[in-house]
Amino acid sequence: MQNVEMTEFSQSGQISKDLSLTSPTSQSKNNESAAMRKRKWGKMKMEKEKEKEWKIKKVLTKSDVGRLSRLLFRADMVETLMLPVQGAHAQIEANSGTGTPVSVWDVDTMSMHKLILKRWPSFNNFVLNGGWSRDFVRRRKLNHGDEIGLLWDSYTHCFHFSLLKPIH
Repeated sequence: MQNVEMTEFSQSGQISKDLSLTSPTSQSKNNESAAMRKRKWGKMKMEKEKEKEWKIKKVLTKSDVGRLSRLLFRADMVETLMLPVQGAHAQIEANSGTGTPVSVWDVDTMSMHKLILKRWPSFNNFVLNGGWSRDFVRRRKLNHGDEIGLLWDSYTHCFHFSLLKPIH
């Protein structure tokens, strides 16, 4: 019914500015501009992603990419940069030995992964495990000497991961 009314208005030559916005030609222009805005936003988002200051940087060791299936972090780094953003309950879980689940968004492959952050009692350091080897080392073909970056995204409540400097 609304299309008929607009057609009648159009034939009578009394198109108002408001109605002209909903005409088929204007709709396609609006769709084009929406698509352009989406592309522009995506491009800006990608550029912003590249500009991020990676708060946690680590050159992978043989141990990080080996058979132990865990990424080792110094306790001071985790206690300063990772635990404070997790909340009190998660901090208790991470220190308890059972660990706390953390979401990790791989910005390079645009994929989400679940890992476990926990204190490693024998070294008094922390590890990310529970799929580290499968989801990152093997899938991304990470190597000893690669530099990775992690940072907390407070909007999505997850860590972002990127391979910053591959060795090969």
